[in-house]
Amino acid sequence: MCGERTITVNIGPPHTEAVGRYAFSSLRRMGGSVDQVLTAEDLTALDQLLDTDSPHSIARRDDLTVRTERTVWAARRT
Repeated sequence: MCGERTITVNIGPPHTEAVGRYAFSSLRRMGGSVDQVLTAEDLTALDQLLDTDSPHSIARRDDLTVRTERTVWAARRT
Protein backbone atom coordinates (compact mmCIF):
# COMPACT_ATOMS: atom_id res chain seq x y z
CA MET A 1 0.00 0.00 0.00
CA CYS A 2 1.36 3.43 -0.91
CA GLY A 3 0.08 6.96 -0.54
CA GLU A 4 1.23 10.28 -1.92
CA ARG A 5 0.43 13.82 -0.84
CA THR A 6 1.64 17.22 -2.01
CA ILE A 7 1.91 19.86 0.66
CA THR A 8 1.79 23.48 -0.52
CA VAL A 9 3.06 26.29 1.70
CA ASN A 10 2.35 29.93 0.85
CA ILE A 11 3.21 32.39 3.61
CA GLY A 12 2.96 36.05 2.76
CA PRO A 13 3.35 39.21 4.78
CA PRO A 14 3.00 39.72 7.63
CA HIS A 15 5.22 36.86 8.70
CA THR A 16 7.24 35.69 11.66
CA GLU A 17 11.00 35.67 12.17
CA ALA A 18 10.92 31.95 11.39
CA VAL A 19 9.92 32.73 7.79
CA GLY A 20 12.91 35.07 7.46
CA ARG A 21 15.23 32.40 8.84
CA TYR A 22 13.76 29.81 6.46
CA ALA A 23 14.25 32.09 3.45
CA PHE A 24 17.79 32.96 4.57
CA SER A 25 18.73 29.29 4.99
CA SER A 26 17.23 28.35 1.63
CA LEU A 27 19.08 31.12 -0.21
CA ARG A 28 22.36 30.34 1.55
CA ARG A 29 22.07 26.65 0.61
CA MET A 30 21.25 27.57 -2.97
CA GLY A 31 24.06 30.12 -3.20
CA GLY A 32 26.83 27.57 -3.48
CA SER A 33 25.25 25.84 -6.45
CA VAL A 34 24.27 28.85 -8.55
CA ASP A 35 27.47 30.88 -8.41
CA GLN A 36 28.60 29.49 -11.78
CA VAL A 37 25.45 30.59 -13.61
CA LEU A 38 24.69 33.99 -12.08
CA THR A 39 26.03 37.27 -13.38
CA ALA A 40 28.35 39.35 -11.21
CA GLU A 41 25.46 41.73 -10.56
CA ASP A 42 23.20 38.88 -9.42
CA LEU A 43 25.93 37.48 -7.17
CA THR A 44 26.31 40.90 -5.56
CA ALA A 45 22.56 41.07 -4.97
CA LEU A 46 22.61 37.56 -3.47
CA ASP A 47 25.52 38.51 -1.20
CA GLN A 48 23.54 41.55 0.04
CA LEU A 49 20.49 39.40 0.73
CA LEU A 50 22.64 36.99 2.75
CA ASP A 51 24.57 39.69 4.64
CA THR A 52 22.74 39.98 7.96
CA ASP A 53 24.35 43.39 8.56
CA SER A 54 23.16 44.75 5.21
CA PRO A 55 20.04 46.91 5.07
CA HIS A 56 19.09 44.68 2.10
CA SER A 57 19.32 41.45 4.11
CA ILE A 58 16.49 39.02 3.42
CA ALA A 59 15.95 38.80 7.17
CA ARG A 60 15.01 42.52 7.22
CA ARG A 61 12.48 42.39 4.39
CA ASP A 62 8.88 43.12 5.31
CA ASP A 63 7.52 42.09 1.89
CA LEU A 64 8.88 38.55 2.02
CA THR A 65 6.72 35.72 0.72
CA VAL A 66 7.70 32.09 0.99
CA ARG A 67 6.15 29.56 -1.39
CA THR A 68 7.14 25.93 -1.63
CA GLU A 69 5.73 22.53 -2.41
CA ARG A 70 6.82 19.18 -1.06
CA THR A 71 5.59 15.80 -2.15
CA VAL A 72 5.66 13.07 0.48
CA TRP A 73 5.13 9.37 0.04
CA ALA A 74 4.22 6.79 2.61
CA ALA A 75 4.28 3.06 2.07
CA ARG A 76 3.89 -0.04 4.12
CA ARG A 77 4.38 -3.68 3.48
CA THR A 78 1.30 -5.69 2.80
